[in-house]
Amino acid sequence: MKKIIEISAVSHTFDDGYVGIKNISLSIFKGEFIIIAGKNGSGKTTFLRHLNGLLKPDSGCLTVNGCDVKTNLIQTRKTIGMVFQDADTQIVGDTVFDEVAFGLENLKFNRAKINEKVTSVLKNLNLFHLKDRAPFTLSGGEKRRLAIAGVLVMDPQVIVFDEPFSNLDYPGTIQVLATIIDLNRSDHTIIIATHDVETVIYDATRIIIMEEGLIKEDGAPADIVRLLESCGIKEPCSSKFGLGIQPWLT
Repeated sequence: MKKIIEISAVSHTFDDGYVGIKNISLSIFKGEFIIIAGKNGSGKTTFLRHLNGLLKPDSGCLTVNGCDVKTNLIQTRKTIGMVFQDADTQIVGDTVFDEVAFGLENLKFNRAKINEKVTSVLKNLNLFHLKDRAPFTLSGGEKRRLAIAGVLVMDPQVIVFDEPFSNLDYPGTIQVLATIIDLNRSDHTIIIATHDVETVIYDATRIIIMEEGLIKEDGAPADIVRLLESCGIKEPCSSKFGLGIQPWLT
């Protein structure tokens, strides 16, 4: 598999002295579906924000396609798109269509190309019928998919999600989960930070458990699932009852 991200001995301490992550080293490969699991405060979000340069390490090195993130921010952010926990913080457009077009407009794409790409992404995510709606009128699941559309239109190789199902009802969770699975099947590398793995563990290829800013475990879901509760993470019910890892979305 092609290596996309290489992280070597990366650490980050905040201005108040709080240590966010410590000596993180790992490689991420094309097509992986990775869960970053851990309790609140384990360092998941701090780690994710280093992947596209929103935070910079105090020590160590992070490269994307062989290029140092610190000195290649624009290319890094084209390669790695991030969907934040609160979709409202990412939404700036007056309409659904305008919201998805925003990034392309900033990059000075011509109008015909913008219209073509935005229309394609909205149709692929089943949002085109909402193109003239104001984003604030959408449901939680629709807003989260709109945030995904705004990232997807930039043609990233990697899409990073921070607690993508938080504050969503059951229909919204289904919408977003189906979208994420489809993205991975279409060759996008997926990285999801969550404290509740049950929704996504069946589709994941790898779980990384973080604790107090460190990587405690890293391996295949079948090998890691029984270690979850010792790290303060709920083990999926199917695994607890001896049924193995079962799909949440049927």
